[in-house]
Amino acid sequence: MSRAFIKEDDGERGNAVADIQFREAKVEWLKIQEKKLDTLLNDPKSKRIKPETLDRWIKETRADIEKTKKELGYEK
Repeated sequence: MSRAFIKEDDGERGNAVADIQFREAKVEWLKIQEKKLDTLLNDPKSKRIKPETLDRWIKETRADIEKTKKELGYEK
């Protein structure tokens, strides 16, 4: 095939694809953490967890959600 039809990859395309994949993974992680927080707060089964443990998990999950939102550039 003639080189006239082959696009040379100078690394920019690869970086853009990696950035998109990273962002998609972060968005998916955020959805999982938000669902986890909702379950910890609202699922009757979560009442079976020791209160200290439940409080710690809720605090850690909220912190992770906040961190991920900042990484994604979401405003609060």
